[in-house]
Amino acid sequence: MFMLKQWLRRGLILFAVTAFVPSVPTTAVHAALVNHSFSFTGDLDLDPVFGSVPVTGSFQLTPVPGSSLGGYTGAVTGFSLNILVPSPGQTHRSFFTSGANAVTISKNIDLGSGSNGDRWELVTAVTGDRILNGTPPVEFAPVSFELRLDRVMGGLFSDTSLQDPPSFSTLINPRGVTGRWHLLFEDMSRNGAEYAGSINSLTAVPLPAAVILFGIGLISLVGLGAGRRRHLLGFQV
Repeated sequence: MFMLKQWLRRGLILFAVTAFVPSVPTTAVHAALVNHSFSFTGDLDLDPVFGSVPVTGSFQLTPVPGSSLGGYTGAVTGFSLNILVPSPGQTHRSFFTSGANAVTISKNIDLGSGSNGDRWELVTAVTGDRILNGTPPVEFAPVSFELRLDRVMGGLFSDTSLQDPPSFSTLINPRGVTGRWHLLFEDMSRNGAEYAGSINSLTAVPLPAAVILFGIGLISLVGLGAGRRRHLLGFQV
């Protein structure tokens, strides 16, 4: 694969598509999936012209049974990514589409560069803005997004059950989390390319207050219904 940095330097054409971006810190390591929506910030790998290019995004998870040891196909139910290009002042957007959409929890695996450790990984199929690259220009479309959160030497999880991504703030350096993302592209001939960068924050998005109140209301209605039923039964006796 080759990096598509030319898009940043030459202002290659973007075909705009609307996207959804939903934002409170995650808790520490969990033994189960507790939160369901997350947002993140990061950067595109350093560009020689523009330097740091900021990235924002979000994803949504749902509990699913394991499809393999530590693998949870269908756990990802939503995703968005925005690469905020400073010039020509455009935003590259990618977002969720159906596919593998999986989360994998791994303990004591090879993380590369001779290091072993634990990994929380998200892989989802995506669609979104296309880019033109090369001379003559060739159109590339986003097809997949990968997010990896690694901890060298392990100790990140107690087991490989489906669980929240690890919190950056609760992990101790130098055994901290290394967060990396990759946005993969393909042209019509299935030639591949990518944008890649780092993740520097990850937060759990709380449920809206209206949703919480709605849930409380439902519980209250169920309780009232049960009370009325008991009353009527007692009256009939």
